[in-house]
Amino acid sequence: MNTGFVGVGSMGGMLVRALLRARRLSPPEVWLANRSPQKAASLAAEFPGVHPAKNREVAKRCDLIFLCVGGADIPSVLAEMDSELYPGQLLLTTANVVPLKALEDRIPCRVAKLIPSITQEIAVGITLLMYGSRITQEDSRLLENLLGFISHVIPIPESQARPAISLTSGAPALIAYLLQSMADAAVRDNPEITTQMAQSMVQQTAAATIRLMEKAKMTPQDVIQRVAVPGGMTALSIDILSRSVPQAWTAIFQQIAEKERQSRSNLVL
Repeated sequence: MNTGFVGVGSMGGMLVRALLRARRLSPPEVWLANRSPQKAASLAAEFPGVHPAKNREVAKRCDLIFLCVGGADIPSVLAEMDSELYPGQLLLTTANVVPLKALEDRIPCRVAKLIPSITQEIAVGITLLMYGSRITQEDSRLLENLLGFISHVIPIPESQARPAISLTSGAPALIAYLLQSMADAAVRDNPEITTQMAQSMVQQTAAATIRLMEKAKMTPQDVIQRVAVPGGMTALSIDILSRSVPQAWTAIFQQIAEKERQSRSNLVL
């Protein structure tokens, strides 16, 4: 089955590399289109046999299409592909701002929504899938099997998308920021500790904590109770964090949901 990727930037390029490295796609069956042709050409050089192409050619040649461009770019990209799209095709978008119903009303393909994570770069982490009304059981099996080789696939209803995306696709950046800010604060207060030392300490400890939770089947609350002994320094740290961190998370979830609602209301396919 010919598979096309329209948009091979950060997420699109990652998906191409992950699926080719996992040998779930064969290079001669992969077609790539990108606004900057150099990115498609670079991937073609990395994986000989892959075809750099235009948007319309991807639509013409491919049965499965990954549309990995931002919501604002989708109308112009679809306009270029319109003449070649047909009902037998399966098209996935990575833009959550585009409702599946609106996409189904706009094009004849069977459509689904795919939300990957940067962690698929090493074939781990969660991929979210949301299905349009025309998706068949065969389609869902195909997608879950294909993406299951590079991730843990979780199908969800579209109504759960926004918080689920923050907890999966957005979470690596949020977690990395928290680790970085923790290391930076330690260096500011303790000049004898180098930035490299602090970053290494917090990164290794975070990785070890995740492994502990997995192997010992511990929840986050279990870890807190084991480490934050009442009256101790870690318990004081948790108390300080509790005064601001929950409010920060609430603000994050609320504000990004509102921003997405505004973007969606301004989108015309």
